[in-house]
Amino acid sequence: MKILLLSVHPPEGGGSAYSSQELASGLRCLGHEVLHLSPYKSVSPRAEYQGLNWFPADFPADIGISLQAQSDIDNYAQSAYLKHGPFDYVILGRESFLWHLPAIRRVHYDKPVVLICRGAYINRLASGDPIEEKLREQLLKLYRGCDLIVCIARHLAKSINRVVGVNNTFFLPNPIVLPSFNRAESKIPAAGEPIHLLMAAQIKPRKRPLDAIEIIRILVERQVDVHLTICGDGSDMKAMLNLINHYGLEKHILVKGRVDRQEVLSCLNRVETVLLCSENEGRPRILQEAIAAGKGVVAYDNAGSREVLTEWSTQWPLGRLISIGNTQAASQAILDLANYLRSRPEPLPPLQLPETLEVTYQYEAMLKALKSQPVAQAELRLV
Repeated sequence: MKILLLSVHPPEGGGSAYSSQELASGLRCLGHEVLHLSPYKSVSPRAEYQGLNWFPADFPADIGISLQAQSDIDNYAQSAYLKHGPFDYVILGRESFLWHLPAIRRVHYDKPVVLICRGAYINRLASGDPIEEKLREQLLKLYRGCDLIVCIARHLAKSINRVVGVNNTFFLPNPIVLPSFNRAESKIPAAGEPIHLLMAAQIKPRKRPLDAIEIIRILVERQVDVHLTICGDGSDMKAMLNLINHYGLEKHILVKGRVDRQEVLSCLNRVETVLLCSENEGRPRILQEAIAAGKGVVAYDNAGSREVLTEWSTQWPLGRLISIGNTQAASQAILDLANYLRSRPEPLPPLQLPETLEVTYQYEAMLKALKSQPVAQAELRLV
């Protein structure tokens, strides 16, 4: 198969960038030709390899898009298609690329276009947040223009069906490449040792990074020896740094900014609990990585985090879900987990984690089924 993937790529775009890179790499390993077109904003060093084409564009961080960004991405995607195509499939790697569906159709015609829904747009549309009606209708029309919508979480498929009013959804998680964590070798914190936490997230309003600072303030005021490492960058960075300074928490919080995935995993190895304060998520990969590493998790109770902690492998015994915004309860959950981990509990049972190759084969089968017959007749169902 010959596939055009229009999506973000590390270091741009957070967790969806790594998931897009892994999907492209997995499909190439199965013998398919994948051209990954990825916009970039920053001047950060970028990977260069065959099958990856970078281009500058101010791709959206919110639910809308500027006319300039839409034009830039439309023009590059069309030019790349005409130069390297035709393609059997076009995959839009996350919902922000819905805006380019009309431009893709002008060169790809009626061949299959697949959207990977990771939650950023549909969670907003389903939440009842105030969205200008014209913008809402534009987005709903774009969702309906896709041949298939692959949802990386079950709750996203349900939202698409309800809000968009289509049933061409297919639940298929990311073919996430998990490191080989050796949980047996993880250092168990001893009584009296500091509590070490990690927050790996984009520093933007949806992730509620200021709540994380409030949680640490509460613990410090209770004279708890706690240290939080923050990996990520975004629009709320200045406000977060100001709040850290206002509370005098510099000795308790280390802000690393944007780092590569290996650094995040290195930090994960050194902490006991992952903190995630998002008000909504698709299927957060940092929580999957935390479970694979045998770490504690304290997360706000949104549908995506709940799905990972209760369904991804099994009910995660070291997971604690907290009502969104309840910083007092979150601080207590961190303390309770710390006390439990220091009580020398019984070893955790072995985990049955998803196999990356198996998930990639499911993506391959999904694409083949989509090409062989119309979606309405294909045996593509929500599982």
